[in-house]
Amino acid sequence: MRFVKNENGNAAIFMLWLLGIVAIIFVITVNIIKVYVVKEQANLAVEQAALAGTAVLLDKTREAVNEFDTRPTVDPLYIADREVQKVTDSGKSVGDLIEEEKEKYLARGMDEGDAYIKAANKILPPRVNGHPFLKKELKNSLGLSTSDVPYLFSSAVLETIDQNQAKTEKTEVELSREDWRVEVKSVVQYESISDQKFITSFLSDIPQIGYGPTLTYLENVYN
Repeated sequence: MRFVKNENGNAAIFMLWLLGIVAIIFVITVNIIKVYVVKEQANLAVEQAALAGTAVLLDKTREAVNEFDTRPTVDPLYIADREVQKVTDSGKSVGDLIEEEKEKYLARGMDEGDAYIKAANKILPPRVNGHPFLKKELKNSLGLSTSDVPYLFSSAVLETIDQNQAKTEKTEVELSREDWRVEVKSVVQYESISDQKFITSFLSDIPQIGYGPTLTYLENVYN
C-alpha cells in the first residue's frame, strides 16, 4: 500500500512539473506571436503615414499645375511661357495632359492615386524643364525652395502615426532626394507577457520604415 501511495504522489508531482513546462512554452509562444503582430502594426503605421505624406505632395502638385494653367497674370513672360506650352501641346493645358494620361492608366485597372502618379511622372518632367514658370509654381507649392520640405506634410504623417498607435515622438519624416519619395521611420512599443515567475515582463520598441511611391518629377522641379 505504501508503494502505491508513493507512486500516486510521484505522478502528481510529475503532472505539476509538466503543467509548469507547458505554461512556460505557452507564454513564450504567445510572446513570439505578439512580436509578429506588433511588427505588422508598426509596418502598417509607417506605410500608411508615408502614403498620407505623399497625398499632401500630390495635392500641392495639382494646385501648382492649376495655378500655372489658369492664374490671371499681367506678367508678359508668364503669359508667353503658358501660351508656348499650349501651342506645343496642341492647345492642351498641363492639367489636361495629366488627366488624359491618367485616364489611360485607369482604363488598365490602376487605382486613382497610382494612375495620377504615373501620369504626373510622365507628363511633368519635360514640361517642367521647358517652362520656368511651371517649375516656379511647383517649387513654391511643394516647398522645394526651402530646406523644410518635411514640414509641408509632417502633420499628416504624424496624425496617421498616432492613429495607428505608433510613437509620434520617435517618428522621423524625410523626403528622399535620391529616390524622390516620402520616407517615414517610427516605432511601436511591444510589451511582453509574463508568467509572473520564470519569465519577466519587459517593454521594447519595434522600429519600422515606410516608403511612399516614387515621384520622379520632383527631381526636375528641385534641380
